[in-house]
Amino acid sequence: MPLMHAPQPTAAAGAFLAGICCFLAPAAPALDSLESSLEVLDSDLFTLSLLTLRAEQSAGSWYLDTTISRSDYELDFQPVSFDLLGQAVRIEESAHSLNLNASKQLEDNLTLKIGLGYRDGFSNYRALWLDTYFDQHFSPLEGIPGYELYHDAQVSASSLSAGLKWEYLPANGIATVTVSRIQDNVSPGYEIDFDGIRRGELVLASTSLSLVTENVLNKRMRARMALTATETSAREVRYSAELAFNTALGDRFVWRNKLGVATEKPQFDAYFFDTSLEYQISDPLALYLQARRYADTGEIENALLFTTAAPELDNDSLALGLRYTGQNWSAKLAFTHSHSDFQENNVNVDFFRNLYRDTDWLNLQLALAKRF
Repeated sequence: MPLMHAPQPTAAAGAFLAGICCFLAPAAPALDSLESSLEVLDSDLFTLSLLTLRAEQSAGSWYLDTTISRSDYELDFQPVSFDLLGQAVRIEESAHSLNLNASKQLEDNLTLKIGLGYRDGFSNYRALWLDTYFDQHFSPLEGIPGYELYHDAQVSASSLSAGLKWEYLPANGIATVTVSRIQDNVSPGYEIDFDGIRRGELVLASTSLSLVTENVLNKRMRARMALTATETSAREVRYSAELAFNTALGDRFVWRNKLGVATEKPQFDAYFFDTSLEYQISDPLALYLQARRYADTGEIENALLFTTAAPELDNDSLALGLRYTGQNWSAKLAFTHSHSDFQENNVNVDFFRNLYRDTDWLNLQLALAKRF
């Protein structure tokens, strides 16, 4: 099987985004800040490198936040020993994304927010692994009833969001309501039985409504709460909530805590807890230690059929980071170790044991920003 390469963004998509940019920014933009970051994630399953460039700028009465990124996957696809059709193969894949967020102050305490996004390529290694599996098992079945349903997936996604931010307590209380829509052109899953080949969803559409509030409780404590409801094609509504507290412990220590939960019928529940302690070594330099715990009850991948159900998952992470914040320059260096622990696979996902196996992850992140 040859190496797979992600398709390039269409000319129509590029022209559309360029037109929106011109509409939002009729005046010559003034660059406020520029940030670049490189993140490398390594495990025995795959290696991912993520390069990101972000720019913040003012354009007339609009404030623009533009992010361009490139993800490079290196994956050693290894089928289980009893998979007679699967073949070990080295995969190299790239994905590109562009996100534009624009905001405009309508009144002293009211701000309009608009977001546009486009991704060309796979969003994660799991989708790439499953695409390889189904390609190996179904592309050779020409002549089987339903084979006309099989096609070489062109994976991409586009998004649109709009919201209002209300500063109901000057400098102390903010509420934001956002509606977003995502269309995800996915690599579908396939099954075969005595009636021939069946195919999963080609396009997933998700609509989300979120409410976020941020409040300064006192001179040392700040809180944030987010509530979100998301409806995705052929699935029940998913509800999620997140609560965060940042507390200043004296002049040099900051304690940050975040708790989140999510639920979706018929059987998905998840939660995470994130805590970090930051020490201000000097005015520009800070050191932080971060721990994170995540768990869920297992989920069915919405782009594929039931045989790809992920088992129950527990994940623990520990990160150590160093941040520099100067008058015009800032930088961040962080190292994270993470361990994923899956429950034993059920009989329906035996062919995916090499995808859902316990894994240790190492992550290195380096970011550099310049403010003008």
